[in-house]
Amino acid sequence: MGASEASKVYGVSQGRLSEVFEDFLATTKELIRRHRLTHREYRAAVDFLCAVAEHGELKLLLDVFLEATVDAVDSQGRPGTASSVEGPYYVEGAPLMRSPCTLPHRADEPGARLLFYGTVRDSRGEALAGAMLDVWQADASGAYSHFDIPAEVAPYNLRARVIADERGAFEIRTWMSAPYHIPKDGPTGALLTALGRHPYRPAHLHVKLSHERCLPLTTQLFFEGDPYLDSDVVGAVKAPLVVRLERRDAPDEIARLGCDGPFYALRYDFVLARRAESQADTACAKAGVA
Repeated sequence: MGASEASKVYGVSQGRLSEVFEDFLATTKELIRRHRLTHREYRAAVDFLCAVAEHGELKLLLDVFLEATVDAVDSQGRPGTASSVEGPYYVEGAPLMRSPCTLPHRADEPGARLLFYGTVRDSRGEALAGAMLDVWQADASGAYSHFDIPAEVAPYNLRARVIADERGAFEIRTWMSAPYHIPKDGPTGALLTALGRHPYRPAHLHVKLSHERCLPLTTQLFFEGDPYLDSDVVGAVKAPLVVRLERRDAPDEIARLGCDGPFYALRYDFVLARRAESQADTACAKAGVA
């Protein structure tokens, strides 16, 4: 494979690839010298990475330890709703639905019902008609479809691409997610144990938002009071993304949603960065201009 073909595969130019990789290599070599790593320690590290690959945890490992930093760098200076990590459980091609809608679910889907609603606007306050919200989440036991829940059992369970209405408003009926631990029986979990860290993530909803006038946004919403907010194993929690749930028990609201009893409601108004404004703001941030 030639240099031009490699650039197409990895999605970066040859110059950018060389710049970043050479710096990565130099930094890693300096780390080896600084900590005077032994050959035995080096081999242990190589064996660990091989085990990660054999267990299919390479994406998991990198997302746990590095993705939040990539997100912080990539979103610097961008106006609008705060971003967060995508994580390893995103699946493309979820069912396309229009608001209001109920996420695909099992007939006996466990947990409390949740009404997730709000608006999508741009950084000038203009409603983004037809904005898309690609939503996915864990269920009430912390399980994701396609991973912990086989696709043939519940295809795209609690996943959908939802189109907002002409006012940029959306209403999504779903179920409460729960805190969960990342896989802890493999090499990633063993490393966390060796470091004295727990493997848990706070309960959250994932959302990817897009509209032709704006930059796409990947983010998460976390629930106030969750015990793992301050110690998320991924380090992806940001204060503006911590939301308060409201318990609704009015009979007319319960009937409208078709619930058996009280449910929770979460309102969140998303703001997407307009393309031209975001480019200018990011340039100023990197240049240190207020």
